Amino acid sequence: MNTITRFAYAKINLTLDVGQRRPDGYHEIRSVMQTIKLHDMVSIALDPVPGVHLTVTGDEAFGVPVDETNLIHKAAVRLQKIASAHGTLAGSESGLQIVLNKCIPSQAGLGGGSSDAASTLLAVNELFGLMLSITRLSEIGAALGADVPFFLTGGTALAEGLGEHITPLLPLTPNWPLVIMKPNIGISTAAAYAALDGNPNRSTGGAAQRWLQDRQTLSNDFETVILPAYPEVAAAYKLLSQTAEAGESFKPLLCGSGAALFLRASSNESAGRIAEGIRAAGIGKVWVTETLSIGSKE
Repeated sequence: MNTITRFAYAKINLTLDVGQRRPDGYHEIRSVMQTIKLHDMVSIALDPVPGVHLTVTGDEAFGVPVDETNLIHKAAVRLQKIASAHGTLAGSESGLQIVLNKCIPSQAGLGGGSSDAASTLLAVNELFGLMLSITRLSEIGAALGADVPFFLTGGTALAEGLGEHITPLLPLTPNWPLVIMKPNIGISTAAAYAALDGNPNRSTGGAAQRWLQDRQTLSNDFETVILPAYPEVAAAYKLLSQTAEAGESFKPLLCGSGAALFLRASSNESAGRIAEGIRAAGIGKVWVTETLSIGSKE
């Protein structure tokens, strides 16, 4: 049986500017997004049994749904419908057997679900021989989740609008060593945006524009509401700050809408030492990784 396996890389937001809530309930963003090497793995094979059959394994599998609420399932069904409409599939080839090895934590702001969906779109497109362009897959992906279009190409990019307008940027070279820390809580995207909307004094920082000018400015609008509202995240931020070694030039920053944070380390060795210090504190999970110049198409 032909099986296609793809890495589904996580991301961090180097900058994240969030506009005011629109009448339709959505928020426009402007964000410099960056793929990192921490990844899930999605393996997909044709199945003679119709439907989508999803299995989840791995360190972060607990609580991940395997039904139609999972973005992988939604992405696969969408392409199944397109393939059926185009007459691409025979009846014995209509099913999909999907195995997700989950290593990216959920409700962390790392985009794991969206990355899984993007990798699914790419893999099923190839498996069914649909030959849909990245532009078309981005249109499909945008209806699934705001971050999905970014993950179809990955790397370093400016995301605008609801996240569907992607402009590739020069990659970070050399790769940045990173420490990712997630406290023992999760923050839903909806809760994070609700907290942001509940702050009457908030203002968008314009950090994306500054990054385009200096490639040094790291900023996230969610920090003004997430750190005060979630003591566990504030404690993780403090621990990362205290554990950072002399010479680290950046402060910790929230990953997306949280609950994870990242710290740029001065070297891989330094990142390893920082991670060991965090593990010793026992207040969350930690990963040592680095930025990646290309994304899920690898």
